[in-house]
Amino acid sequence: MILALFTTLVVALVIGIPIGFAIGISSMIFLLISGFPPLTIISQRMVEGVNSFPLMALPLFILSGEIMAYGATPRLMKLANMILGRVPGGLGAAAAGGCAFFGAISGSGVATTAAIGSIMGPEMVKNGYHKSFTASLLAGAGALGIVIPPSISMVVYGTACTVSIGDLFLAGIIPGLLTVGFLIGLDVVLGIKRGYRNIGGNNLTLGEHFVVFVDALLPLFMPIIILGGVLSGIFTPTEAAAIAVFYAFFLAAFIYRELKLSDIYAICAKSAEMSAIILFIMATAAPFGWIMATQNVPEVFAKALLSLSSNPVVIYLLIMILLLFLGTFMETNSTIILTAPILLPVVTNLGFSPIHFGIAMILNLAIGGATPPLAVCLFTSCKILDISVEDTFPDIIYVVVTMSIALLIVVLIPQVSLFLVNALGK
Repeated sequence: MILALFTTLVVALVIGIPIGFAIGISSMIFLLISGFPPLTIISQRMVEGVNSFPLMALPLFILSGEIMAYGATPRLMKLANMILGRVPGGLGAAAAGGCAFFGAISGSGVATTAAIGSIMGPEMVKNGYHKSFTASLLAGAGALGIVIPPSISMVVYGTACTVSIGDLFLAGIIPGLLTVGFLIGLDVVLGIKRGYRNIGGNNLTLGEHFVVFVDALLPLFMPIIILGGVLSGIFTPTEAAAIAVFYAFFLAAFIYRELKLSDIYAICAKSAEMSAIILFIMATAAPFGWIMATQNVPEVFAKALLSLSSNPVVIYLLIMILLLFLGTFMETNSTIILTAPILLPVVTNLGFSPIHFGIAMILNLAIGGATPPLAVCLFTSCKILDISVEDTFPDIIYVVVTMSIALLIVVLIPQVSLFLVNALGK
């Protein structure tokens, strides 16, 4: 029965049906074949899948990114070109670092990809980056929004498994930054090989350097204000997204005066269209994940893996492979809720820390967020750049392999994630 679910999904994707409809159709076919429950469960689960207050940050960050294009983004790009203009792949490195920074604000991989992708993606393409690599890099770095604290997924894991959320926040810092560093390294290597260099900003005088820096100060304050407010507890990530929209509008309309009244409708329409497409994919992923849960797919895979070896490290690596597989088909938080309570007792009996497992699990699922077929972050970046997922190959493979190497280091060296926790006596 479960074979019909995956077969329908693969066939639908192969013949070119949009991903959101493909996921929904596969769920409908499964329910029609099984005869129970009724098809109305799909609409119920779709509503529950997007009925989330933190998810409101997604359209708001998309909107702020669109507004930033009127004055703020060009000034930030000039600053990036000035600093990194002579570095191969410098603008891509700035994009990856920006994803890490905004990931610490939103706590969502999709919101991070949308926010940074809307700002950096078009600029990278203008500077000669291939759309395939740009979309892949933004998807991989953006997906790390769930790894770099504060993270919504860490809250979900800590609640589901009774693990200290504060310890998880500390444990996620080094693995998140390590993975970002690996992606920046990939960007530099490909930048040298493919000749990715920034246009302009390389032959400025000292006075021109100062002007560019001062001109970019106000846009640079936005992430500082937002991150400071979130970490100090003044406002939530969703409220931070609303503040980002207000601040971007203030700069564009009143400081730089590049945003006109006639532009507002087009900006809102474009943001709404992009948000609707992404949210529809996330909504249809909810009943798909629910069907997998009712059919005990995660549990069946777990039992099968545990029967393959008696070596703790081998079993741990097999569990990571299981999570990587599930992460390519299921929404991140749903996967955590469904599998963490099942897998955690097995992992702790093998002698591994629940905190270490939580970080490895979340990093693993972040990789899944950039890996087809259900790569929500990749679909987000592809939508921004107006290309299909198929167009990102083989660049998305380079990104996924690079992130997987970082994951392997985190898995095999627990102190990478536990160092700060132990150092601070937690």
